[in-house]
Formats: sequence, C-alpha cells, structure tokens
Amino acid sequence: MNPFRRRERAELPAANPAATLWRVDQYAGQSEVRVQATQLDTHEPSAARRRGIYAEWVEFLATTETSIVKLDLVSRVPQDLLDAVAGQRGLRKLVVKWGPYRDLSALSTLPRLEDLALLGATGVASLEPLASMPTLSQLTVSQAKEPSTSALARMVHLRELCVGNAYPGSDRSVVLPDLRWVVSLVELKHLDLPGTRILDPDLSPLLELPGLEGLRLPLRRSYRKQVFDFASRSPVFAAVASDYEEYDAFVASTSHG
Repeated sequence: MNPFRRRERAELPAANPAATLWRVDQYAGQSEVRVQATQLDTHEPSAARRRGIYAEWVEFLATTETSIVKLDLVSRVPQDLLDAVAGQRGLRKLVVKWGPYRDLSALSTLPRLEDLALLGATGVASLEPLASMPTLSQLTVSQAKEPSTSALARMVHLRELCVGNAYPGSDRSVVLPDLRWVVSLVELKHLDLPGTRILDPDLSPLLELPGLEGLRLPLRRSYRKQVFDFASRSPVFAAVASDYEEYDAFVASTSHG
C-alpha cells in the first residue's frame, strides 16, 4: 500500500472511543456517544425488532433533551435519522459515517455545532444549509459528488476544512472547478483536499490565506512546479514540496527493490 495515501481527520480512530450504543435504554447521560441505529443484524436477528430500535432512536434524538455534546453515528444514516439530530440542541460535534441522506437543512438549526464530519456523503445534494452556521469552525465532507464551492466560500468562520475523498477503499476523485473560493476563508488554519481533481489547477489562491498553517494536496504532477515555486515563500508549500520529495524517494526505492 502507498504510505502517502491520506486518510480523513474524522476517519481516524479516537484514542479512547466511547462505547457504542445500539439501544436507546443504553444511554445513561453520557456527553459523548457513539450510536449504531442501523445495521443491527449481529445484535438483533428480528427484522421487526430492528425496525423498532431504529424508530426509537429517531424519536429519542428528535424529542429528548440530553447532555450529548459529541455524537458519532457509526452506521448507515437515512434522512430521518439525520433530521432527528436537530433535537440535540447542545451538540458541538457530529460525525456521520455514511448514508443515503441528501438534505442538511436540519443541521443548520443546531446553535452550538462547531465540528461536523460528513463521511461517505455520496447523496448530499447541497452544502448551502451549512453556509449560514456561524459556529461551524471544523468541517469534513467526504465523497460528495458535487461539493458546492460557492457555499464553502461563505463559511468564513472555518478554521479546518477537509473536502474530497480520502476513503482508503475508493479511488474516485472529487472534482473541484478551481481554488478561487478559498480566498474568503480568512480564518482557515488547515486545509485538506484528499482525492480531489482541480479542473483549473492554479494553486496561487492558497497564498492569500493569511493564517494557513497546514496544507494537504494530492501529489499530482500538474501541481508539482507550482508547489516548488511557492515553497520559498510559503511554509505550507514547503511542507508539500517535502511530501513530493519523500514520495519520489519512496518510488525510487520500490523501483530498485
């Protein structure tokens, strides 16, 4: 396996992951919760009971005031389950593993949400609902077919952004038209664009981000000259240039191995 294949921030395992709950009655006031509301075949052989458990989670999340500030939905997420999350008004971080959900409108009503990771977001139709969330400072969007760069450009409070496709089992590129949209993200500290293909490969807009401290790009041949040209005046490009050099050394070592 290529050691330079990158994984998304939100897909990395937590150091001390919370226990996974698959029934509502397992919730005992925890502030950090991992919920498996679907794909319960190994826990419950009865299809009718699995449907009942799912319905209980939807009702619980939608209507019950809890202490949950971090919620990780670790199995398939249908639209009504994502909509139900809007009932958790104290939520600060939400991780969605994957699912057929399309509409993010319910999430825009969460007044304290700071960190959102939408993994396996192949059905997402629009990022527009997120553009009006002033509390959102960290965002990961993985495998969205057409991530709206106009919506991303209006998320001016973002400090960390990961958009693209870093899922280890998929080589499908997420296409971005250009990088001109990044210039409005003046608070951005870290930008990760794994598995992306930029139709207009001009990287110079990244030089306009005053506080950028970390940059991850696919090591594409079309970016290489710009990366090394910008390395002398930008520490983040110098780091990417170092990645190219390490990759070159890796390729050379394997070709002679």
